[in-house]
Amino acid sequence: MFLTKTAFLLIAATALWAQDESDRVTVPFSDPSGAKRVTCALIDGSITVKAHNAKEAIIEGKARGGRTSRRQPPPGMRRIGGSSTGFTVEESGNQIKISAAPPHHGADITIYVPADTSVKLNTVNSGHISVEGISGEIDVNNLNGNITVTNVSGAVVAHTLNGKLIVSLNQITPNKAMSFSTLNGNVDVTLPSDTKANLKMKSENGDIFSDFEITLKPTTQPAPQETRTSDGKRYRVRFDKAMYGAINGGGPEMQFTTLNGTIYIRKK
Repeated sequence: MFLTKTAFLLIAATALWAQDESDRVTVPFSDPSGAKRVTCALIDGSITVKAHNAKEAIIEGKARGGRTSRRQPPPGMRRIGGSSTGFTVEESGNQIKISAAPPHHGADITIYVPADTSVKLNTVNSGHISVEGISGEIDVNNLNGNITVTNVSGAVVAHTLNGKLIVSLNQITPNKAMSFSTLNGNVDVTLPSDTKANLKMKSENGDIFSDFEITLKPTTQPAPQETRTSDGKRYRVRFDKAMYGAINGGGPEMQFTTLNGTIYIRKK
């Protein structure tokens, strides 16, 4: 039964490509009142997630580029199809998995979900990740691109290697740790004014700014990291450059990390 359902979704997506040059499927959750989760992994492309009022998920995929260079149909003939995003959708146990083979020009996926859906998103090349309006757990990872998470509630773990990171939370899940990190780019996070958290903040080559009243805790830094070569002739001590603090008396840990960029911790 599971394989039959999955095959139907693939056929529906291919059929709709010929109509509007996009793949689109509507996927019901097994239990609309239960905990819902969507995962999406791409090699080339962007992922956008938006909350909507329906009980099911809607997935749209569009191939990137290449359309204007396609061959013109011969006289008396019309184009039926011939290319699509080739993405796969599977639903089982209230979890929807979306994946896509890497077409030459990449693909962009847009996902509409009920607001209480949790998401795990990953893309590697030439794309951004955007999440808006949901209240579940959010886990996003982008290798080469930006991450934008706006007007969400819950808990967020977000990492990008080469890109900026912008997050705005309306509410946070109590007693849930969160992490925001990038290697090359700014980390810009807006939190509710009543957020209680312990902070770990680290920018190797940048500044840290906040309009929260942060109680710094320099004495809680870990001991210096000591390393010695095997021959014992060279010895190196490295001090942790992270800053530690608390807002509104402290709470679960929140990490803010960048190597080359500025960290902004804003009060909503």
